[in-house]
Amino acid sequence: MTRRGRGDLLPLILAYSKIGLLGFGGGYAVLSFIRQELVERRGWLSRHEFDEMVEMAALAPGAVTTNVLSAIAFRRAGTAGLLAGLLAALWPSFLLILLLAQVGALAHNRWVEGAYRGLEMAVVGLLADVAVSLWNDLPRHRYLRVLPLAAAAATLLGANPAATVLLAALSGYGLGHFQGWLPAPRAPKTPAPPKSPSACP
Repeated sequence: MTRRGRGDLLPLILAYSKIGLLGFGGGYAVLSFIRQELVERRGWLSRHEFDEMVEMAALAPGAVTTNVLSAIAFRRAGTAGLLAGLLAALWPSFLLILLLAQVGALAHNRWVEGAYRGLEMAVVGLLADVAVSLWNDLPRHRYLRVLPLAAAAATLLGANPAATVLLAALSGYGLGHFQGWLPAPRAPKTPAPPKSPSACP
């Protein structure tokens, strides 16, 4: 995926506003909608590139969806795209928070509570979709397939998420190094020998 110019700002703003308006569930649950909108519908990056971006965003501090959207926007239209994309994605949530702060009584309305329960069930399905996509992108290696299960077990046992991610990254590198599925390092390019001056007649 190559960086584009500022002419991509309008499509970027429209796409990110749509994600901000319709991306219910927050966190990893929104990743399924982001992938559908930016990968499958608009073709801005491949599924493999998107999964790699999610994995790298998980290592960075902050919300993973914000990190992913920031990276895609920056690669599409540089710093201007980064700022415009984040504003477009966040303004719906900002307005909704202001609205809920003014009408806090709605939070205890039975219709609103019912909608919350429905959204919670939908989020479970969205999270499952993201997990399956990341699982399918893993290299077909039996040792590496153990890591997601071990990370899930550690999380259920109350382990620190940051420590789990760090240990998983170190384990993945170690397993890849000793099992030989990591790509070999590229050999440094050697400068071409200088051409000998041609003899004058």
